[in-house]
Amino acid sequence: MIEAAQPASLGSRRPSSVKAWLTASAFRAYSFLSARRRQLLPLTTRAAGLVDRRLIAAPAGAAMMRLMDRQLARGSRTGKLLARLTLATLAAAAQVHLAASRKPSALRAVRLLNLMFRSNVRARTGFGAQAYFATLALCSAYDRIVREVPRAEAIDSFAINFAVGVAHMYRGNLSLAANFLKAAAASGDSNALRKLGAVHALAGTHDQAAECFAAAVARDPRSVMAHQNYAGGYDPSTYTPSTWEIEHAGELLIYDNLIQLGENFYHQGRYEDTFRCYQLALDQQDRLAAKWSIPEGLVRRIAAASAIFDPALPVRLLGYEWVTLIGHIGFIDCHLRMAALGLLPRANYVLLAPPAKVVNQPFLRLFASHVTIVEDPVLVDDLLPYQRLVGDQFIAVRGDNGLAEPWAHAASRAQVAWAEQQRGPIVEVPSDLMASGAAKLCAAGVTASWFVAMHIREGGYHGDGPGTTRQHRSANVGDYMEAIAAIVARGGAVVRLGDRSMTPLGHVPGVFDYAHSEIKSAEMDLFLCAAARLFVGTTSGLTTAVQALGTPMLLVNCISNDCQFWHERTDFTVRPVYDRRAKRYLSLKETYRQPLQALLIDTAVLARHGLEIHPNSASDITEAVRYKLDCLEGTRPSNSAENESLTRYRSAMSHNPYNFGAAKPVPSFLQTFPDLLTTDGRLASD
Repeated sequence: MIEAAQPASLGSRRPSSVKAWLTASAFRAYSFLSARRRQLLPLTTRAAGLVDRRLIAAPAGAAMMRLMDRQLARGSRTGKLLARLTLATLAAAAQVHLAASRKPSALRAVRLLNLMFRSNVRARTGFGAQAYFATLALCSAYDRIVREVPRAEAIDSFAINFAVGVAHMYRGNLSLAANFLKAAAASGDSNALRKLGAVHALAGTHDQAAECFAAAVARDPRSVMAHQNYAGGYDPSTYTPSTWEIEHAGELLIYDNLIQLGENFYHQGRYEDTFRCYQLALDQQDRLAAKWSIPEGLVRRIAAASAIFDPALPVRLLGYEWVTLIGHIGFIDCHLRMAALGLLPRANYVLLAPPAKVVNQPFLRLFASHVTIVEDPVLVDDLLPYQRLVGDQFIAVRGDNGLAEPWAHAASRAQVAWAEQQRGPIVEVPSDLMASGAAKLCAAGVTASWFVAMHIREGGYHGDGPGTTRQHRSANVGDYMEAIAAIVARGGAVVRLGDRSMTPLGHVPGVFDYAHSEIKSAEMDLFLCAAARLFVGTTSGLTTAVQALGTPMLLVNCISNDCQFWHERTDFTVRPVYDRRAKRYLSLKETYRQPLQALLIDTAVLARHGLEIHPNSASDITEAVRYKLDCLEGTRPSNSAENESLTRYRSAMSHNPYNFGAAKPVPSFLQTFPDLLTTDGRLASD
């Protein structure tokens, strides 16, 4: 049982010390910079590389540390100054790496700090100990923190109490988490109060959770802003809460914080914790919807702004996280399919889409006859609080036995049913946009009668490229050159899609590097995805957008901790997972089941289990491209139910049949990796 936070600890309006205030400010600064990570990424990536080259991995850095060690041994003033300089440098280096999403490098920096200032870490005192624990928390190294501080103890540091409390919360030690977070919350910091409330929400003690959340909002009223997904890129600094929202902040924020906890567990690869949190959040949403509803005045304003609004149907709100990335706009397509198939209720699906948040307006406009799109920023802000009552997110849908069903799994089920019923795409690109796009492409020098749109994910857009724990989602452009040549040899052109963070291709024959071209625009993005004879991609957001248009797809280098709701015109290859200890590749049955599949989100977590992800080879990619083009040209039969390899594939995936939607694996790839089709060490068969 967790004790309620005492009113005395919630009553202080300010942190009780300058140190606590400074530390809390540092956490807020980190949150501020994290929200702007994408804009700052080019700068932080260069800075992180410089720190590694000139300090962490450089002889000069090692020499400085040896000098400091010698001087400290002599008890010299120089040694003490060097120690302070080294401490500050390592702490700063860790923060630079965090800003560049290079958590392994940040952890390496604080491991050095721990070795050099171990006595401070053990005593939980000083700047070194604070930097060590705070960085571990920001890197989600919660197991290490729990091992370091396994039981309750008195710590006179806001940063350490906060970090240790959060770590125990994420590892299910709720009483210990409450102990440390109460100590942090005694400073009056709103973020500590919110985390303490999250502990109570996980424990099901909602009254205490509401008390903590209300106290946090009293200190920072704008923090009451509704949250459904980090992709929303919410900016509380510009938000003006409503009176209703402030008055009921404690109860409302139980939903938001359970959603955030679920997201954070998701990124840690903890499947059951993730979807248990989401189910708790959906249960809380049901309780809120039974108590309140969207005011009639707001409903009338929605109806006045929409030609398709049906007053006889209820309202379901889709927050603006549905429009901030092109793949998320593609999610709207599957959400509509789920509703059309009866997996979701019939409703007025109202999409909050302030223009500043929309990543691709032409694509979004394709859905204007299917969802009510609200663009007025004032109406968006007025509706935002009511997501807690009637909001739909693309994370989870209501499930059984205390675990929500992943939204992607439900979407994949819908995609399979859609294919079985032979329904076509919901949306279609207007003919005038298609004609304009064709003219611009021709004027840019692409005169071939057909082209392949190719997206080779590199990670620069999301900041999960080299040096991060998510780089396994990206690919090496050099591995695609042979496949590109095969396309050009058939008379086609290749249009490379993407953004300017990608490696320029230079003058590769038959290739138009659209990602770095002058004609790049939202309209051209849409045209190229719709007009291509074939889209070659991977498990990225752009793939989700393309599938909504019905374009044939070949997806290679695929790896994901989520189900993939690909349409029936899709063929794919996966990145095989190699077990270093057993010296073999894991089967599909082993890889795509819980808890292992959830771990695929993070290579550092996989490495701790002795697993590594291998990319597809150039020959794998080339053969897959040739196969798909042959199928499209009618010179080779596509993978069908009568095919022996497909039958074995379905047997191998019988435990998780919806994982790849209605897509089919490339036959030659299954022949190259027969281990993928094994079940309990034997080849899958009838």
